[in-house]
Formats: sequence, structure tokens, C-alpha cells
Amino acid sequence: MITDTVPLKLRRKPARAAATTSEAPSAATSTAPAARIFGDRARRVADALAAAAIPEGKVLEGGGRSTTERLERYLASVPRSAGLAYAGALWTLEAASLPLTGRTFSALPLGERQRLLERWEKLRSPHLRNALRALLVPMKFVHFDRPEMFAAMGCRYTWPTVRDEEPRWLGQVVDGRQATEDTTVECDVVVVGTGAGGAAVAYELAQRGRAVVMLEEGDFHRRASFDGRPAHAYHKLYRDHGLTMALGNVSIPIWTGRSVGGTTTINSGTCYRTPERTLASWRSSFGLPAVFSDTGLDPYFARVEAMLAVTAANPAHVGKVGEVIARGAERLGYRHGVLKRNAPDCDGQGVCTMGCPTGAKRSTDVSYVPEALKRGAMLYTGARVERVDLVAGRARGVTVRLRSGHTLTVRASAVVVAAGTFQTPLLMRRSGVGRTSNMLGKNLSVHPATRVMALFDERIDMSSAIPQGYCVEEFAEQGIMFEGGSTPLNVTALNIPWSGPRFMDLVERYPHLATFGFMVKDESRGEVRTGPGGKPLLFYNLGDRDLARVHQGLAILCEIYQAAGAKRVLPLVAGWDEVSTPAELERFRRARLRPGDLEMAAFHPLGTCRMGSDPGSSCIGPDHEVHDAAGLYVCDGSALPSSLGVNPQITIMALGLRAAEIIDGRLG
Repeated sequence: MITDTVPLKLRRKPARAAATTSEAPSAATSTAPAARIFGDRARRVADALAAAAIPEGKVLEGGGRSTTERLERYLASVPRSAGLAYAGALWTLEAASLPLTGRTFSALPLGERQRLLERWEKLRSPHLRNALRALLVPMKFVHFDRPEMFAAMGCRYTWPTVRDEEPRWLGQVVDGRQATEDTTVECDVVVVGTGAGGAAVAYELAQRGRAVVMLEEGDFHRRASFDGRPAHAYHKLYRDHGLTMALGNVSIPIWTGRSVGGTTTINSGTCYRTPERTLASWRSSFGLPAVFSDTGLDPYFARVEAMLAVTAANPAHVGKVGEVIARGAERLGYRHGVLKRNAPDCDGQGVCTMGCPTGAKRSTDVSYVPEALKRGAMLYTGARVERVDLVAGRARGVTVRLRSGHTLTVRASAVVVAAGTFQTPLLMRRSGVGRTSNMLGKNLSVHPATRVMALFDERIDMSSAIPQGYCVEEFAEQGIMFEGGSTPLNVTALNIPWSGPRFMDLVERYPHLATFGFMVKDESRGEVRTGPGGKPLLFYNLGDRDLARVHQGLAILCEIYQAAGAKRVLPLVAGWDEVSTPAELERFRRARLRPGDLEMAAFHPLGTCRMGSDPGSSCIGPDHEVHDAAGLYVCDGSALPSSLGVNPQITIMALGLRAAEIIDGRLG
């Protein structure tokens, strides 16, 4: 059983306040005075950039001082280092025009500023493109994330707040912000992290009668906390406000979650089993046993799919983007269809990546975590694990720093680390374990992803559909998976790497604009190191074979759009803003692209504590136990030996159930 060495009143205090103690100011709608992030001269540079990059459109307001003020309010809500970096980038921009024009950027007339920005955007210089992206993405975000912008485009801006119930199991949740003293807790198993892996492990062990304590660094946000606004979601649900970036020959933002539910709370709900071709490679390359096969893992997959109520997306919520992709793929003879999702009662709100406001998406915060709590598990939120406590080479618990500043000590017979692909290797390193093979933190795969936009004569209206509901699977065995749906107005504006009149013209055509994307099963590998302040520092270079896959994917998607009748096809690649005709497509196929030409993102980091039978080339065994520490298990995306080629949440959950069975058997 779970025991406390302090009165039970701490254990029984619910975490209902967690959703309100970390509210972020809305950069778009706040009327508070602007924070002074910039000095007067830096403000003038920001004003000049806003006016040039976001000019007044036919119906949409242009940028200027009000944009700068909203930007400063936003930067005041993110880590101070981000604000300092932004100010530094402004000064770089100010000086960059001197060699070309003899004047600073802010001193140029509006038209010259716009022509200079467009010139820089078209140069095949990754450093310059990345610098402009770093300046323009936050500026576009605060400018377009406003009710009046959405109203001008006929789009919905806010969602009604749902009143949460107060179930009995909330009494099993302790808000680490409210702890008033140091505490020691004893249990059978302590689980670090409540995402796909940790939540599944905790549920299965609690179901088997084990005393389980779950630890989550973030807060427990329930439905009333989900309002569909990116500014709030990035602050409350995303790690580092969504600013995580992998550095290399192409800068790749990688989004992960930090709240109860982890990244499952902010993903699009897509559900795929591990392809057999991937499992076969694990068996041959990493010595995994026969259970790592379609038939061996089928019982675990089936149990996960039942818990999440996995079913095909409702075509009514896929939207017009799905229709045009289906039309183009059908004409080309490509295999296509709706995606399977964990949202059986989806009503098409379309804000899955901001936290589902209806609870229809069965992320672990509304599935595995509550079910574990109902079975007696405990959950501490606002709880950052500082180290795994080892005694004679065996894990015996963890030491935790609560958000209140107090210490929580958890003594346990087994420790499960499921803190995610970035945080898990850092925790292992702080604890002095997992280094047997020198692979800890290495082998990072990320599913590099990008997208293509297209303009149609017909109305698309991406504001009324789910973000991911359709797929083209024709090229999956070649390592290219096409998945997509719709993006809201403000996110679409961020995804357009242009500025000036051509940018605003495209944004104002939003009702007729379609966005669809794809990811590649990468062979490239990166690394997670410990950075300043103990945060993860990510490195990843896109290799030639993966670059070729991305190039192929872009060409295929352009072809699909053309077959669907698009008037303009926009891959948004340096030197290739538009590929709207068969002749342009043929030239694009023959082009020599470089990693820095691409606008990339990534969503599924994996592999930094990879599984394998050989301690010399892996961190954990096929049983998820760390090679050099008994009783310590890793059950998250970091355990997966390689890239999957499909969305990983079902795989991570299924392996979590299997690991829980192993742990339960060893506890006796």
C-alpha cells in the first residue's frame, strides 16, 4: 500500500487550482501596459519590421506599434532568454541592411524595407532564413491571434468553457504548488511522467493491485482550462512554451507536452500500430525477441485501442482539405483514406493540439490517468524529479522538487522513468545510470515533417475541420507518410515564410487555402545533451537520404494538388515558392535541394534511451530495465530503437502495458 510519513491531509488535497495558477496573459487581447522588453531604438526597429512584414491588407489590419506592444507582452511571458535573443536578432536585422543600402533597416522607406525582406527570403541562405523566421514567427503570432482578425475572415475565435465535474478520484491528486512541508511517500512503483508510456504503465500496475505514485512536472489541466487559444496552450501545455528547437543543418522546432497527459494532450489523436516492417528491423538489428511482432504485440495493441476507443475519423470533420487530397490521390491512383483517431465523440472543434475542450479526444489525461486514480494510484503535479535514488546498484525511489519549493521523497520497489525522449536521458544522466553503452541521449530520431499549401477556386475553409484526419499511405513503405487536415488562421499565417504584400495577400485568401503535410521515417540521428540550466540541448542534421525523401514527398504532394485542380501550389521551399504547372513540377523534381532550403518541423522524438539486447549498443533491455541499474525501467518514446514511420502513441502505450506485466511479475 501507499504510506505517508506525514498526515494524510496533504495526500487528499485536490489539484483543482493547478489550472488557474499558471494562466498566461493573452498577448493578443491583454490591455495591460506593454512590458519594456525593448529599449526605444529596438522598438523602432520592431515597428519598422512589423509595418514592412505585415502590411495593411484589403480587410486585415497591418502591423505597427500595436503589434510591437503585443509582442513585448508575449515575450514577457516566456523565458527571459527568449526575449533577449529576440532583441539581439532585431539589432542584427538593423545592421544587416547597411552593406546593401548604406542605411539601417529602420531608416529605409517602407517599400525598400519590403523589397529587402523579400530578397532575403529568396536567398538560399539557411542562417538568414532562420534569423528571419525567428523574428517573424512570434510577430505574426501575436498579430493574427486576435478576435478581430478571425472575425474578418469569418472564423471562430473562442470556445465555450466547459464546467468540469468533481469526481472522487481527484482526491488522489496532490498539487505540488500547494505543498507546505517536505514529505516522504512509500509505494510499490513510482512512475515519472504521465504521457503515453507512464500513464499506461501506472494504470496497468494499479489494475493489478500495486500501490502506484505518478509524478508530473506540469499541472493537471481539465476541460475548463482548454479554450482553444494557442497563447494559453503554449504556456500551460507545451514544454518551454513550444520554443524547443533542434540545431543543425536545418533548424527544426519539435513540440512536446508538459502537463498531465504529456504530449498526448496536445497531439492530433492519430493512432497507428507499429508497422511489421519496423518490428522486423528491431528483431534483426537490435536482438529483440519474437514478441516484438504483429502477432506478439496484438493483445497489447488491442487493449490500448479499446481504452482509447480508436475509430476512423468522421468524414464530416475532416473538411474540404481531405476532399481535395482524396480527389487528387484518386486521380493518380494512390492509396488514401481517413485516419484512425482516439476521439470517438469528436464534434469537429478543430483545436486538438490546444487541448480538447470537450474531452472527446481520449488523451491519457482523460483515459489512463483517471482510470489509474480510480484504482488507488496517487498523482503529484508540479513535481520535478531531480534524481533516481540508488542503493547498491538498485533503484529504490526518487527525490522530487515540488513547485512550492518543498521536497518529496518517494521510496519504491521499482522506478519507471517515462519523462519523454528529451527529459529521460537528462534524468538518467543526473542519476548516474544508463551510460553502459555510451548511447544515452544519442540515437535521436524525430520524423522530419513539412507541408505544401495550395489555393483553390472552391472554398476550403480550414477553420471548420480537425487538424489531422486524412492520409495518403501509398508511399509509407518508402518512408513517406502523408497526413493532414486543417490549420486555423493564425497557425496558417505562421506557416507562410513570406513577408510584405505577397504574404498578406495569401493570408487574406485563407478561405480558399489548403494545407497538407507529410513526415519521413528518418535514418538521420541526433543527440540530446544537457544545456544551460539543465534543459535539453538538441542537435540534429538531416542526412542526404532523408533530404531525398523530403524532396520526393514535396513533389508528390504538389502533384496531388495539381491533380485536384489547385490554381496555385506553394511548396514554400527556398527558390521554389510556387510549383503550379506540370512543367514547373518536372523542374522541381530535378532541382538540387539543400536542408537549409526547407521549412521543417518535427513531432515524434524517439530513441535516446533505446532498447536492445546488447548492453554495448543500447541503454535498456527488451524488458525495459536499464542495463546498469536493477529495478529501474524506461517506458516512453526514448525506449523505441528507431523511427517508426507512423505516429508513435499506440506503440508507446502498448509497450507500456507489456512492461507493467514484467514489473508486476518481478515484484512478486
